[in-house]
Amino acid sequence: MTDLLHKKLTGAIIGAYYEVYNHTSRTYPEYIYERALMEELRRRGYQATCQDEYQIHYKDHLVGLQRLDLMVVEEVMAENKRADRLTPLHKAQGLSYLKTVQKQVGLIFNFGAPQPEFDRLYFDPARLAPQLTDQMAQTYLESSSRLLYPDLTAIIMGGLFEVHNTLGPGYVHRINANACYWEMKLRGLGVRAVKRMEVDYKGTLVGDIAFGHLHVEGKIMVFPVAVGNLSSIRLDNLRTWLRRNDIQLGILANFNALRLEIVFLRV
Repeated sequence: MTDLLHKKLTGAIIGAYYEVYNHTSRTYPEYIYERALMEELRRRGYQATCQDEYQIHYKDHLVGLQRLDLMVVEEVMAENKRADRLTPLHKAQGLSYLKTVQKQVGLIFNFGAPQPEFDRLYFDPARLAPQLTDQMAQTYLESSSRLLYPDLTAIIMGGLFEVHNTLGPGYVHRINANACYWEMKLRGLGVRAVKRMEVDYKGTLVGDIAFGHLHVEGKIMVFPVAVGNLSSIRLDNLRTWLRRNDIQLGILANFNALRLEIVFLRV
């Protein structure tokens, strides 16, 4: 039974979580709970490390580094949240991290809810069902309004779905952008990675901001992001940048979601 894997260890970690939850306020930032949980585990005789960096690879290409909350005796990953409640997205993010560290068992603890709340995670690589990402993209496009460059858009969209399916949610913007770059290259597309976006004021350049995105075939801009809510992205800023580069179509893709979120931008 999968839920019995590391049963004694996970039971001890859960016990430590309850102890920390019962002796702390619900108002602290996550790192306070992380340190308290580390201390409680130490007192119980369990070795744990926190905020270790792990290399993230996408199809044999290094695309960045990701920090994880806790790893207990090098077997069980623990992620700490301070939220009103745990959501399916939290679980999906945890499974993404398990894939990263090539472990099978994880725990997500919520320190922000009125009552203790946790979730067990189990990752089995053998049970990963392949998804037809290009078919998913085509189905999505058929339900959308008519677009410029339909053939090129379909290839790009297939690549975006492939990245989301392979990595899963939970990674920072930079990792998703790098993975998208390599996926476009693997699909034979001409792609250029751009690290910054220029800002002008009444036609005068006044500076630039860090915002990784892609120019594909000189026709389409791809904006990979990882945000909790797409409404936090100023679409008018992206449209201004499209105009400045004389590009008519942009694709905004949010990877921090259970299902890839897409917004098409026309100018």
